Amino acid sequence: MLAGETMRVLLDSTGVRWMVFEVKRPTGAERATYLPEEFGDGWLCFESSTSKRRLTPIPPRWREYGDEELERMLERARPVVRTRPLAEDRPASDH
Repeated sequence: MLAGETMRVLLDSTGVRWMVFEVKRPTGAERATYLPEEFGDGWLCFESSTSKRRLTPIPPRWREYGDEELERMLERARPVVRTRPLAEDRPASDH
């Protein structure tokens, strides 16, 4: 991995491709009220075409980990439950 790289791609043992990246709140920003307290300092996000998961706390030096360790972290990460459909999932209006 190159120095300063902020995203990793993980192909898990089932063939699913995950984008892995850190999510941090800007300094001084209010904590999102829909997130549990433990996510206040940020999280490691695992995102595939069908799922998203969050891991907290962010493991130090996670960018240096091999794919096997990243997959173990993926297994520990909490699934994100969508409470409302994304714009592309909503039917188009007839206007």
